[in-house]
Amino acid sequence: MYRVTSYKYGFDPNKTKNKSKSLKLKSEADKEDSLQVSVRRTRRTISDYVRCNTFDLFVTFTFDPKKVDRYDLLGTYLKMQGWLHRQQRKYDNFKYIIVPERHKDGAIHFHALFGGYEGILKKTRVIQNNRRVYNINAFKFGFTNAQYLDEDIDKTTAYVCKYITKDMELISNCRRYWSSKNLVKPVKSYNFIFRNPDFDKYLSPEHLVVDSEYNQIYEFPKPTFD
Repeated sequence: MYRVTSYKYGFDPNKTKNKSKSLKLKSEADKEDSLQVSVRRTRRTISDYVRCNTFDLFVTFTFDPKKVDRYDLLGTYLKMQGWLHRQQRKYDNFKYIIVPERHKDGAIHFHALFGGYEGILKKTRVIQNNRRVYNINAFKFGFTNAQYLDEDIDKTTAYVCKYITKDMELISNCRRYWSSKNLVKPVKSYNFIFRNPDFDKYLSPEHLVVDSEYNQIYEFPKPTFD
């Protein structure tokens, strides 16, 4: 795919670091803008991971209050992290991306994309979104809802990205998500163009993913130019 950024006030490719990162935020508006930028960056990172890896399960984890204090963010995070590490030691090809969510009553849930998970899945009678729901036998801290994904990459991305919001819980050194170390990372190359006519037809509202005060970002499948 291509990701094209159109800068509204110009961009100097010789400046490798954004100097604004070293400036202190001076107002609530500045903080809000920085938060929105961080959320968009996280969503783009997850989108890149989904395009570079194969995920076949979407899983929601709910903790049993008799076993875990599900209102304790750090406590649930440590339980979840430990369980994932144990599963990865068992299954070498196991990959994941996982994000927390705090429900209205304050309880912590986790939502994840799994790939290459070889643990036992128990079939249930429940159907959600026209998909059969399975339980993960190895998770002993509560309840799981696992559903197989189709091959729609954008839909798969949306399953997790809808939980990436400015109000979501921050975990693991203030990150909005965490992921396995064996994920394939995107290989990126950067090219500076000045209104290349070949790109103009792709810089349309249907491909617009970011429209901020400073720039516009478009994403589209890699085209073949004549």
